[in-house]
Amino acid sequence: MMKGELTVEEEVVFEQADRTDSGSPDSSSKATLLVQDLEASGDGRNLPGGTSFFSKKAKENYDLSWSGVNLTVKDSKGETTKHILKDVWGSAKAGETTAIMGASGAGKTSLFNILAGRTFPAKNLSVASELRLSDRPFDPTDADARSMTAYVAQEDSLHAPSTPRQALTFSARLRLPKSTTDDEIKALVDGLLADLGLSKCADTIIGGGLVKGISGGEKRRTSIGVELISQPSIIFLDEPTSGLDSFAARQVMQLLERVARAGNTVLFTIHQPSSRIFQSFDRLVLLHQGRLMYQSPVATIADDFGRMSHPIPDQYNTADWVLDVAQSVKIEELETNGFFPSEPKIVHGNGLDSEIVALKNDDRVSIWTELVELCHREWIGLTKNPLATILTLVLTAFLSVIFGVIFWGIGNQDQSNIVVVQSQVGALVNILITTMMGQSQPALVVFAEEKPLFLREYSTNHYRIFPYFVSHLATEALQGFLIVLVQGVIVFWMMGFNMSFLQFLAVTFSLSMTATAVSVALGAMVSDTKVAASLFTLVVVPQFFFSGVFIAVELIPVWVRWAQYLCSLTYATRLAYWYEFGDCPAGAARENCDRILAQNSVDGDSVWWYWLGLIGCFVLFRGVAMATLRHKGRTFS
Repeated sequence: MMKGELTVEEEVVFEQADRTDSGSPDSSSKATLLVQDLEASGDGRNLPGGTSFFSKKAKENYDLSWSGVNLTVKDSKGETTKHILKDVWGSAKAGETTAIMGASGAGKTSLFNILAGRTFPAKNLSVASELRLSDRPFDPTDADARSMTAYVAQEDSLHAPSTPRQALTFSARLRLPKSTTDDEIKALVDGLLADLGLSKCADTIIGGGLVKGISGGEKRRTSIGVELISQPSIIFLDEPTSGLDSFAARQVMQLLERVARAGNTVLFTIHQPSSRIFQSFDRLVLLHQGRLMYQSPVATIADDFGRMSHPIPDQYNTADWVLDVAQSVKIEELETNGFFPSEPKIVHGNGLDSEIVALKNDDRVSIWTELVELCHREWIGLTKNPLATILTLVLTAFLSVIFGVIFWGIGNQDQSNIVVVQSQVGALVNILITTMMGQSQPALVVFAEEKPLFLREYSTNHYRIFPYFVSHLATEALQGFLIVLVQGVIVFWMMGFNMSFLQFLAVTFSLSMTATAVSVALGAMVSDTKVAASLFTLVVVPQFFFSGVFIAVELIPVWVRWAQYLCSLTYATRLAYWYEFGDCPAGAARENCDRILAQNSVDGDSVWWYWLGLIGCFVLFRGVAMATLRHKGRTFS
């Protein structure tokens, strides 16, 4: 039996463990499980709709090698202050699993991110490396070259309302060539689900947060499957067993062995693996203080360490021992014993230096296909988890009724009384502020939760930035329209406003969309949700003052008065004031209305400028968010 394969009995145990962890009912008998596992065991097995995913390879296999990897920190004068990595070299071979290990601060994550193309030079950071695939130069930061690689982050970033089948299908439709048929995609997805051991939970929601879904091990295998569906040649995994119990960790490692045996190059970082997990590796790359301390097939470690004066004690975890040696023995002694080998001189093949490995993705799906798939996923999120939208609508209706009762019929009263007009202003201001706050804060939370998913998918060329924003905007617009519609239906006639219902709806809806644009821009710039929430207060609350709601604009100091033009509330209130007070009856009512318009700098000839200002704020903040996310997606690590 090939190393890493499970017996049928072991498969049953792992399947049962996953069902127990995910909380799904175990309605299958042991006999049924045995039949299902027999049908799913072995390479090249027959599956519904096709053969094993690992029995066919669509792309060429490559050995990955690296040399002269240096990562240094520089001061303001350009002088090197710290070597994070120094002259690191090594290799990972196709058909094998290669683990990068080292104590905290050894540089394993830094090396891993450079090899995966997720570390870029910066003002105070210098990166130098030479990477090759089967003796040909390779740039992992190149967008086309990334089509040959897959990257699985330590944290699972998956679309919680989707199922594993939907997640894999989504990735397949966007990353496989556009010539791939629906039947071929279905066969690939079915085969991969079986190979990942996810057939029994294929149609269960992934879940996350307060929504229970599949287990942690199943999520990790789904994350791996999402990357494998594009049939890459090299798979990078950051701490693939982190946070998993022994059963789930063993399942993941079994999966990686099968991926490697299919001819792929599998490279990952790992921290303190168990003895059983460690023995399943093919190769080890050990770093210490930013240098290559040792690399070799795992099978020769015991002999090598014994020969270098550090034999592994009996009944001792080899992984623990190599790290103990690295941390407890002085570097000078390690160098004397034969650790920290020098990089050998390698003569590369004839003429291959001129061939840069980069596959042009000329068969990429259209931007329309990306938009359709993204909109479909957004619809899944709305229909699978409607509770959040329903609660928002209920709360909106409740607050609207309260406002309607407090300001009952205020718009129908005599405007010749200045108190009535001021009360009408208060009603409008309360509605607009509630609209702005009620829409923007939830948008910030939702976007912060979805941002890691976007960064992972955009960095691996799932889709372009434009269709993502359009699909996300469509969802926000639908939810926002429903909310302002419920609010408008209740408060408009209860308060008796003089403007038309369409004018009221247009102003509140436009304000809500601009407010969400500000939140999305803020969420794009800030990684921490708590920090974003704090900054949200600093961005939104000043609008109450600069917009002229609580103080006349002409009383604001001239040197900060310009801020009013960046406030969406400025344009929304002026539009609402004009539509409500621009056509008051002659006499005292007209005088009172004109006074309100003058105090708030409202000019009837500038109504279209107010609309353009509101649209301009929307475009500005959406553009900032798009540019920020594009940059972060390209440099995502």
